[in-house]
Amino acid sequence: MITFNKTDDCLTIVLQVASLDAGNAVTAKEQFRELIQDWDKTVKIDLSQVDFMDSSGIGALLSLFKSTNQQLTLVRPKPSVMSVLELLRLHRVFPIELD
Repeated sequence: MITFNKTDDCLTIVLQVASLDAGNAVTAKEQFRELIQDWDKTVKIDLSQVDFMDSSGIGALLSLFKSTNQQLTLVRPKPSVMSVLELLRLHRVFPIELD
């Protein structure tokens, strides 16, 4: 479900699921928590494989955002996910890298 890469200054988490929803958001949240334990630098989450996200998925991202002291960047969200972020105005909260 998740792969990651750590460098000296950045942790990149890649979600390898088609949807981040009620069925897997709790598991994702637990995995996020384990990965960022004792990490105080930038975190990027690659959403390029995620086609669908519901409120549970948004909740998992917001929880991660808070846990990283707002050092979370969303990377390559698909248009369907981006539209949810825009609808909820979260594109104003999360830094987003499109490329």
